Amino acid sequence: MQFSLSRLIGFVILCTSLILCFSCADDASIKEHIATIAPSLSTDIIRFDQLVHQLPDEDLLSSYQSLVDRYPQFAKLYRDDLLQAKTPEQLTKELLIDHTDTSFVLLYDDVQKIVGDLSDVKPEIDQLLENYLKIFDLPSKSLPDVYTFVSGFSYQAFLFDDGDKDGIGIGLDMFLGDQFPYTTVHPANPNFSQYLLRTYNKEHMVKKIAEVLVEDQLQPPAKSDFLTLMVWGGKKLYLMDQVLDFKSDTIVMEYTSDQLAWCRANEPQIWNHFFEEDLFYETNLTKFNKLIAPSPTSPGMPQEAPGQTGNYMGWQIIKAYMGRHPETSVRDLINLIDAQKLLDQSKYKPSR
Repeated sequence: MQFSLSRLIGFVILCTSLILCFSCADDASIKEHIATIAPSLSTDIIRFDQLVHQLPDEDLLSSYQSLVDRYPQFAKLYRDDLLQAKTPEQLTKELLIDHTDTSFVLLYDDVQKIVGDLSDVKPEIDQLLENYLKIFDLPSKSLPDVYTFVSGFSYQAFLFDDGDKDGIGIGLDMFLGDQFPYTTVHPANPNFSQYLLRTYNKEHMVKKIAEVLVEDQLQPPAKSDFLTLMVWGGKKLYLMDQVLDFKSDTIVMEYTSDQLAWCRANEPQIWNHFFEEDLFYETNLTKFNKLIAPSPTSPGMPQEAPGQTGNYMGWQIIKAYMGRHPETSVRDLINLIDAQKLLDQSKYKPSR
């Protein structure tokens, strides 16, 4: 069984003056291309959170073994990697916490109440996985099963080897909505910053699943300069947009509608900023990390500029390339690892 924390979703210089003239986004129109949800495939959602919680207190070990027998890969992963229970005694202790620890029981109850039976998001999960198999030309037998669990505020979504196919793990306690008091869990933990918490809801669940699926298909970036990482992030967004054709661009980018409108209205100014700051071949990650990783803002730009503007511009480059080279298959796009060549052949120029 292969399980890598690198497959989990987990997660600069400030200019004192900026001579670029960033325009107002009030007139920017957000064009949405929302497909109809009509899946013909249906994945199995195994409510492992409920199965663990329902184990009888007097017979935890043998009852858990029955889960190992039914769901060998995930049950072992849950025991060994998530609970980190290396001995029967440790497993008993961890399972008792699930049953008797007041905080954990309350969290489990919140998950059941807020997330519910997942009937509202299952059609989206089914459509996402159907699109994924089609776009990446995978056989229907590769349709992953989904396993839900209560992570203790640790994990959102990850892939693991589930026999002869991938499985998807979903930590339901990381999708309880912006009314849940996440900031009281670990007040200093950056994973619970407000700009991230606004996506910890069921509306973004399929996006988190799509992200780990697409990342698993992509080749790692060939270099560590800004241009390479920007184009790699653009590829990821482009492919996520394909498998999430029924969701808005705001979900794909994890932007508010105002943030997305601002980026669309200011593409030339963002592009010029990258030039003026000489970022394209920069390899010092601290100088551009907030342009390609989740962040509340893009340093050196107006306050309205969200983080990940580098990824947003990479997405525009990929769309320009695919528009000029429509014969390019998804696999061909993934194999195009020369970011400079891809940019040149895209002939991308921001709209003014």
